[in-house]
Amino acid sequence: MKKKSGLITAHPAVIAVWAALMAVASLLPAFPIIGTGVTFNIANCLVPLAGIFFGPWVGAIVAGVGGFIGQMLAPHTVLFGPLQFTIAIMGALGAGFAMQRKWLAPLAVILLFGGIWYLLPNGRAAWATPLLYFLGFAFIFVGWIIGRKEDPLLSPNRSRMALALLCCSGAGIIVTQAMGNLWAMIFFQLPPAIWYTVLAIAPVERFLFSLGAMIIGTPLMIGLPKIGVPVGPMIYQKEDENDEPEPVAPAKVD
Repeated sequence: MKKKSGLITAHPAVIAVWAALMAVASLLPAFPIIGTGVTFNIANCLVPLAGIFFGPWVGAIVAGVGGFIGQMLAPHTVLFGPLQFTIAIMGALGAGFAMQRKWLAPLAVILLFGGIWYLLPNGRAAWATPLLYFLGFAFIFVGWIIGRKEDPLLSPNRSRMALALLCCSGAGIIVTQAMGNLWAMIFFQLPPAIWYTVLAIAPVERFLFSLGAMIIGTPLMIGLPKIGVPVGPMIYQKEDENDEPEPVAPAKVD
């Protein structure tokens, strides 16, 4: 499948609507973040879908805009100050590359943040915290397995499509977890006891966010193209259909 290098891969109105949905969803609490007094919100389910629906780069812009507006609407969810929205940007990038079956990208980011964790003294004291990232490795491995021969997001098998959405979303969400953990350690210097308490709960939270993204994303992946709104790998198919045919050189006459 030919993929253009252009940035805009979806209608600007659709992009704006998704950013607005993310901003509004930030008002809906989901889970408390232990030891901080703030909460995760439902927008965490929409972050990876931005990358999956619109591609990594446009999805990152959507997630960044939605996240920035959302943190102004819901300051009770802000843990890392005005730059918290950058975590959503990285999550959408990770999920977007997973949608393109470029699994090495989210894998490399997770490994990078995990490696930086062990460069910090308090990170080494809470050495088991990055074990959570094995959930991301599992998502990446399963996604790679089911997508080796054909794109599962284009499959008529809805179960296969849903599983692919779960894996892509999970990869993006673990990217946000890895980046968020690193920032929390730098900002707050939390003791190992807090991190080990989080380690017991975070895998369940992250899996539930991934599952929520799958539940939200699967019917949209099926339904939006039916009303003329391509999403996921279909955005590149749409671009190819709109390409002008290349001129054919006239045959030489002897």
